[in-house]
Amino acid sequence: MLKKDQKRGLTIALRVVEENMQNIERILNSETHKGILYDTKCTITPEIKEEMLKRVSLVKDRIKILSNLFALEKEYREGLRKIFGILPSCWEIIENVKSKRLKRYGDVQDGLDNVLDPQLNMITDLVLEMEQLLGRINK
Repeated sequence: MLKKDQKRGLTIALRVVEENMQNIERILNSETHKGILYDTKCTITPEIKEEMLKRVSLVKDRIKILSNLFALEKEYREGLRKIFGILPSCWEIIENVKSKRLKRYGDVQDGLDNVLDPQLNMITDLVLEMEQLLGRINK
């Protein structure tokens, strides 16, 4: 019924929706996540939470039906590859908030580079060390 490119497009779209449903389910099932710079608390009433979880399940059921109906290919992901994909973006994000780049938001106070950048450099170094550690596994 579907051409090759149509099948691939449908598969990718449904995979993204499935991942988003998993994220919603995880948020609904955890009371609170306490981070350093963010906290997540789901303040949905138990009744609404239950209804949401039912619908998440129904969405996932529909995806399963479509997957079987059109013989959509399951993607097998290696966690190592996913981490390798995340780490460079962390490095790039940190580089973009160094003092010289913060100028795009306005004047930067003298001496900020001496306070901020060494801390950011330490984070970057740790991210690079993580990449190196994983690189040893990948050989």
